Amino acid sequence: MKKIISYRQKLIALAEIYKIDRVLDVKLKLTTYEIELELLRNKVPIPSRRGYFSHKIVIEILKPFYSSLKDTFSINFNITKSLTKFFDNIKTSLRENILINLNLNLNKINSNLSKIPKKIFDSINNYFSFVIFNISNFFKVLTKTVINSLNNVYHFKFEEKSINKFILRGVYSFLLITLVSSGFYIKGLITDGDSLKISVEIKSDKKKVSKKPNIDKKNKSKELVKKQEVPKTPYDPENDYTLNTQTVLNLFEDLEYDLDHVRSKKLVKPIYFTRLPKDLDEIKSVTKKKETFLQILLPLVVAENESIIKDRKYLLNILKKNKNKKNTTWINKKYKEYKVSKKNISELIEKMDIIPTSIALAQAAKESGWGTSRFALEGNAMFGQWTWSEAGIEPLEKVDGQKHKILKFPILRASVKAYIINLNTHSGYKSFRKKRLELRNANKNLSGLDLIHELDNYAQNGKEYTKILEKIIKQNDLDEFETVTIDDFKAKKELKL
Repeated sequence: MKKIISYRQKLIALAEIYKIDRVLDVKLKLTTYEIELELLRNKVPIPSRRGYFSHKIVIEILKPFYSSLKDTFSINFNITKSLTKFFDNIKTSLRENILINLNLNLNKINSNLSKIPKKIFDSINNYFSFVIFNISNFFKVLTKTVINSLNNVYHFKFEEKSINKFILRGVYSFLLITLVSSGFYIKGLITDGDSLKISVEIKSDKKKVSKKPNIDKKNKSKELVKKQEVPKTPYDPENDYTLNTQTVLNLFEDLEYDLDHVRSKKLVKPIYFTRLPKDLDEIKSVTKKKETFLQILLPLVVAENESIIKDRKYLLNILKKNKNKKNTTWINKKYKEYKVSKKNISELIEKMDIIPTSIALAQAAKESGWGTSRFALEGNAMFGQWTWSEAGIEPLEKVDGQKHKILKFPILRASVKAYIINLNTHSGYKSFRKKRLELRNANKNLSGLDLIHELDNYAQNGKEYTKILEKIIKQNDLDEFETVTIDDFKAKKELKL
């Protein structure tokens, strides 16, 4: 049975995902509206207030119907307008050389074309009139049948006209009340549906200071002993993380985020989780478990790749122009980030590039057991990277002589970033970077299936490991995510802060 959570709980869950401490601070006692504003300030896409069924009705019935109706009227209008303009031009050019009769015929055509919208609205009006007429007739027949039955069985004598009037008035009143109430309801749905597109103007964060009540001078001598308040511990995101899988699934549904839509539109919503839900392994359906894992990780991988693409374009633009002090400082910073020796610009260009999304998702799935491993849940270690420092997580099983630990990260995105830097800088992946550069120079897309077998140094079983990754990519259609980009709602002016 589906667990139902309130709208406020969904907002608080989003605050946990994005680590917005102000919302999670119990002392502030923020209202639902204040939580919404705080999420919007932090550029978090908030869910709709609509219920599940009304949400489905609006998305799957009302919106498509409205769009088709709008397209139909716009097409008719454009056709009428273009044809009218066309015939006007013919009249202008032929008025001096052709008979007046032709001019009259064109005027008739124009008048007929102008009547098209009117005919459409007349047909709609006739339709509703037809429906109301049949409803009225139905109740008349029903009333007459009931009266005849009562008179025949119980010998009651009723005046048919008076009862007809009484019942019909009740029916009309019921229809009127239904229309009015449904109008308010639809208006509320439209308001909720457009809530993300309304610009929010935040004037002040100042809270109203409540005035202290006046105390009589006579009662001043009577001092009340206040109870000592127990100090509340502040929110600790590392230890107080309570997000569960069902909450995640509900949020995905409210935000209309599903992988089929991503595959078709090549856009993914900017939902950046800081951790995986602890009970992800409790999902019985293997398909649903994999899909949930991919929904969590996909935006993180795409966002990191887009950041690299932005840096790469900036670097190539700098090389085309004269370098200034600002650009030189930026390049020197990138030399250190990508571990480029002797400030070799060609080496920087080779290293500063994306990791195909399908490869990143496949390796994360393999190394973390689709987000259920101890390293992934305790330390956000999605790619099983090793470390010899004390900050890592101790493996339960080790080969004799190995002293490594699994690298631990504060948030999931840090793990993704470290993984990409590792593939772009470590000497063991030179062949991978070389093959990637060859594809770039040949103006070919960076396909995970073309590059996956260059990563045999990532695991001890080498080629067998890359075959497993290739199988994961093909079985789960991960190559369809290669060209996916972040659906930036800010660019569409859905939120204006």
